[in-house]
Amino acid sequence: MKKTSFFIAIIAVLTSVGLAGCGGAKGTGDGNSADDMNGNVVIPKEIQDYNYFMEQAGLAQAESRQEDALDYYLSAADTMANTGSPTIKEADAHYEAAQIAYQMMQKELAIQEYEKAAEIYLRFDGNAQTKGAVVYTNMGVIWKELHEKNKARSCWQTALELYQKADATDQNKVHIEKIQQNIRDLDEGF
Repeated sequence: MKKTSFFIAIIAVLTSVGLAGCGGAKGTGDGNSADDMNGNVVIPKEIQDYNYFMEQAGLAQAESRQEDALDYYLSAADTMANTGSPTIKEADAHYEAAQIAYQMMQKELAIQEYEKAAEIYLRFDGNAQTKGAVVYTNMGVIWKELHEKNKARSCWQTALELYQKADATDQNKVHIEKIQQNIRDLDEGF
C-alpha cells in the first residue's frame, strides 16, 4: 500500500510539473480556473474530469494496468478536445497515450497519438516546442522500426529543426546528439 501511495504521489508531482510552465500560448490558454462571485476558485468540469482521468491513468500505470492507463489517457485527451480550444493538457494526454500504446506494441496508435500531440504542442511557444521535438524523435524511432526510412528521417529532421529554434536553455544537447546519431545510422544501412 505504501509503495502505491508513493508512486501516486510521484506521478502527481511529475504530472503537475510536466503540465505547468509550457511557455506562452500563441492562441488561448488553458483556462484552468476562475473565481465565483464570492472569490472562491471554481475549476471547470472539463478540468476536473481531465485531472481525474490523468490521476487514474497514473495509478493504472503504477499498477501495471497498461490497457486501463491507455483508456484513461485517451479519455483525458478527449475531455480537453471537447473544450474546443487546444491546450498543453490535451497534448500531454495524447503524448502519454502514445507512450503507453508504444509499450503495448500498438505502433500505429502510438503514431496517431504522437501526431495529435505534436500538432498541438507546435501551436505554443517555450518548452512546448521542445516537447514537440521529443514527440518527433519518438515517432522517428517507430517509423524506423516499421522500416520506413524516409519517414523516420523526416521526423528526426523536424526534431532537430525544433531544437535549433528553441532557446539555449530548452535545448537538450544529449538528445540532439542522439537524433544526429539516429540519422547517421540510417545512412549507414538502416
